[in-house]
Amino acid sequence: MRLTTLATASLALFAGTVLAVGAPKGDITAGKQRFEATPEGGQSCASCHLEGGAKSIDGNTPLLAGQYADYLEKALKDYRSGARVNVLMNAQIGPDGTNPLTDADIQNITAYLASQRSSLHIYESAKSD
Repeated sequence: MRLTTLATASLALFAGTVLAVGAPKGDITAGKQRFEATPEGGQSCASCHLEGGAKSIDGNTPLLAGQYADYLEKALKDYRSGARVNVLMNAQIGPDGTNPLTDADIQNITAYLASQRSSLHIYESAKSD
């Protein structure tokens, strides 16, 4: 009985730790709203990153759906600070941008995008007989 209780408690602690470490920090619903919102004088994220980030307006705009939240958070913070340069992104969310993002906005948007189904696929090379 004692061993079963100890094993159950250990499993619950391990599972909780794994979920807490891997879970995005933001609010998915708030992220969706912010992703789709069009600020006065600016563009929404969804203007270029279509269908929840699963599609793009052109071949140069990255697909964001299903991407790791921590990667997206770093990228957005770097665009915002100017450490990462992209003319369109810096003009939108940079220090003087038309769509400035707070840390909370970034966490919410990245949680939303990470929760979306990715349209990216890994193809295996053709196997010969």
